Amino acid sequence: MRNVLFYIVIIIAAFGLIMNFDVFFYSIIRSLITLAIIGVIIYLIYYFFFLTEDQRKYKRAQRKYKRRNKR
Repeated sequence: MRNVLFYIVIIIAAFGLIMNFDVFFYSIIRSLITLAIIGVIIYLIYYFFFLTEDQRKYKRAQRKYKRRNKR
């Protein structure tokens, strides 16, 4: 009797997990997208408000150099 009850509980738990997978994955994806947006906003604030014009030019030149030498 205990084994039967145990397996019934496991089956119900597995069914509940399967039914909630979409909610679980959507919440994880939504969290990752939110983190990415917050990261981009923080980087843009850093780039435009904390870096001087010379530092921005240096970063641009650095990216251009890396892109050119990648090929």
